Amino acid sequence: MDTMTLLEQIALANGLQLSFYDASRHLAGDRWLVELRCEVLCPVTDQLTVRQPAESDPELRAAILERLGDELRLQVLRTRNFIDQGERTQVLEQLLASFKAHMLDYFAKPTFPARLYQDSWRRLRRECLNELNRRRQAAETEDDQGPTDFSALFRD
Repeated sequence: MDTMTLLEQIALANGLQLSFYDASRHLAGDRWLVELRCEVLCPVTDQLTVRQPAESDPELRAAILERLGDELRLQVLRTRNFIDQGERTQVLEQLLASFKAHMLDYFAKPTFPARLYQDSWRRLRRECLNELNRRRQAAETEDDQGPTDFSALFRD
């Protein structure tokens, strides 16, 4: 099982919390896979769902809401492979500093929670729609009995 160490948590201006984890692991000898895991949790609130257009298929809407849950979780990974054990801490600090410098403002935008929700809804809608279509097609195929004995086609 992978172990992660919480490095830091930042409360963002938009009300979300960004957490940074060290998920590095030993590869071989004195070499490491250095991995910074950044995670933001976004509770699904009425403010986010109010703008969602109505879904015409109630079965599809129920499937999306079930998968959506109470909170959205976005993870971003930054990795460096085959790092010397002596450089591991320094590389992890560089990954953290780079992420903060380039991505922190993006996650802190007031529009980020709504955009994350909309993007999650679209992705889950596609997944659920594909699954429902496969189930419906399978049900139609089961109803079609077709010929069970093909031997009559191959007689001399």
